[in-house]
Amino acid sequence: MFVVISVAILFGTLYYVWYRVFSYQGLPKTLSFAGSDGSFLSRGRASFKSVLHLDSLLWAGHVEHTKVNRPYILPDLFTGHQVILPKSQFSWLTKQPASVLSQRESNNVFLAADHTFLNCVAASDAEWTFVVNVIKQITKELNNKTDDIIEEINDALALLWGSDDNDWKEIDLLDAMLQIMSRVVSRVYVGLPLCRDATYIGSTTRFAKFILVEALLIQLTPNILRPLVGPVLARYDWVQFTRQARRVSPIIKERVGRLGSEKPASDDAKRDLLTELIEEAYRRNEDPCQTTSQTTRLLAILNWAAIQVQAITLENVLIDLAHAPDSLALQQQLREEAAVASRTEPPSARWTRAEVAKLPKIDSVLTESLRLWGFSHGVVKVVVAKDGVTLPSGEHIPCGAKIGVGSYGIHHDDDVYPGEQFEFDPLRFTKDKEPEKLDGLNFAKTNENYLAFSHGKYSCAGRFFANHLMKLLFAQMLLQYDIKPNEDPRPRNPWLSYVSPPPFGYKLSIRKRTQSVAEV
Repeated sequence: MFVVISVAILFGTLYYVWYRVFSYQGLPKTLSFAGSDGSFLSRGRASFKSVLHLDSLLWAGHVEHTKVNRPYILPDLFTGHQVILPKSQFSWLTKQPASVLSQRESNNVFLAADHTFLNCVAASDAEWTFVVNVIKQITKELNNKTDDIIEEINDALALLWGSDDNDWKEIDLLDAMLQIMSRVVSRVYVGLPLCRDATYIGSTTRFAKFILVEALLIQLTPNILRPLVGPVLARYDWVQFTRQARRVSPIIKERVGRLGSEKPASDDAKRDLLTELIEEAYRRNEDPCQTTSQTTRLLAILNWAAIQVQAITLENVLIDLAHAPDSLALQQQLREEAAVASRTEPPSARWTRAEVAKLPKIDSVLTESLRLWGFSHGVVKVVVAKDGVTLPSGEHIPCGAKIGVGSYGIHHDDDVYPGEQFEFDPLRFTKDKEPEKLDGLNFAKTNENYLAFSHGKYSCAGRFFANHLMKLLFAQMLLQYDIKPNEDPRPRNPWLSYVSPPPFGYKLSIRKRTQSVAEV
């Protein structure tokens, strides 16, 4: 019996390796592999290359296939192969009904949502719809919270970046950005005093910090073992969630008890995300006061989505700014643009969503950085139709396969973005445009040439929220601090499958400005 089991395990392992590394995984053999000549060993090399150099495969596929209007196979050892379509088939992709191609299912697959903490959001279409709607609602109310946001930004910067030291100070950029962004997001989500609670802020920054890596490891695990491996990999997240939930639960109980009614009353001036979540719990006949209720779970997930993405995006922006040619001159241009908004008191009279949209240079810097270092690698959907789907070019793709349009090639294509398309061109999105036509909204837009937030019905619902908070924070950083220029080449972001974080351990040198805003 032992021999039989051993042989079965051996053959099972060999089959699994062959399937993940060398096979077409059910995709048409008429399609070419990116970075491969099609031979058995060449396909294997391309699959292994996808572990740390997926960007090179995306670029090779774009140049060799997308540019000549052919779909191709993007090998991915972790997540499974994908069919990447040329831009000419983008319209076809976005028009397919969710019953044929599902982007929501693609998101769940990429994040291994069924086996990580994210399963509370992926549970149903209704849950997903509620999350999207609550993000939109809290975004609409940002103007009511402008003074609070600016106050929190200033307090966090004074604490973490320094308030009176005029010498250059070196900071751990990722750690600082996570803490600052956690405080700012928490001021909007849960308000004072919780947004300044050290335990709460610490748990929000650490929660799901490695969830993308967890997802990759779960995806690499055979399906039969995922229910066992998932909880082990997600254990760290559960510990951080528990700490976070213990801090927010008394706030929930206090709010419910103070109001003395079966659900909180509405007050648009004081509403926050936590209020929305509590009200939703009552609509579902759930008890939001339980420590590990759906209310605290959704809050944790929405914290993660806002804090991690915005902190990483701004970290990339600050690194680009430090390494940009004529960095000090660029900082001065951006500072002058931000200074116009800062001269009106109170902040809420100027820093509204509409007014922040009138900062085209700051918008261009953020957009250009995200073009280069985007956290999304395109629009990807899963075939959910049982009979599969046939591409416009004639290839039949089976159920369960992934089809998409890659952003990396488009974002680095000199036909789309002329000039040095692999280099940071901070004012790229303001060039060759008449000043009166600059709307300062490129960052949050989506189209077939800018896919940083995906595109179509399932484009990132939080991009307008992120657009506002990041511009407010970036503007205050510019007004209050100098960023020390770095003449070394900008370090490239590493890759682990589709995950591409900023350079590990990057240190940024900053200095508190002594010049007043009025003197800028």
